Amino acid sequence: YQGEESIVRKLMLDSWNQSIFSNIKNRLQDSAMKLVHAERNGEAFDSQLVIGVRESYVNLSSDTEDKLKIYRENFEKAYLNATESFYKAKAPEYLAANGVQNYMRYADAKLKEEEQRATRYLETRKGCNSVAALTECCVNVLVTSFKETILAECAGMIKANYTDKLRLMFSLMDRVPDGITPMLQDLGEHIKHQGLADMIQSAETITTDSE
Repeated sequence: YQGEESIVRKLMLDSWNQSIFSNIKNRLQDSAMKLVHAERNGEAFDSQLVIGVRESYVNLSSDTEDKLKIYRENFEKAYLNATESFYKAKAPEYLAANGVQNYMRYADAKLKEEEQRATRYLETRKGCNSVAALTECCVNVLVTSFKETILAECAGMIKANYTDKLRLMFSLMDRVPDGITPMLQDLGEHIKHQGLADMIQSAETITTDSE
């Protein structure tokens, strides 16, 4: 009986997908992405609307081997693409208008914001890596794309002893491959130059009292 029920359910889902859902899924998906875009711009709406669209992609899959196939190939892909497009437009504008130090705070805030948003709108069941994929997407577009520009500020911050800003830079660069290495090199150079400067300044004392 359960086997027959499973077969009937699969046939019904396949029929629904072919006859109805395949014709409306793109409109549903586009509408959901527009709502998320509006939320990113500070507009309020019922988040359940987006969640409902996501659940329809998950629940309508008849593939017993991969229940998330339809969701992953459609909703997740659209969500990642929409996120990337949004920040590809916004991030350069913010950096140009506000400078690197303010941009670092912006990038850090947006990474946290998008990770929280992803837990609402993307699938979080065990074995699904949607949130991790979204985080990687945001790191790429918000941090990796501006890695060299951000790191160019490092030496000056070290010299000025801006420890809080350096801590923020470190937290951002720690998400990027080889992002920390240039910071450590700048720190090493600063220590070396500062040490030599101190030795030169204290040359007379050093020559008479080596300790």
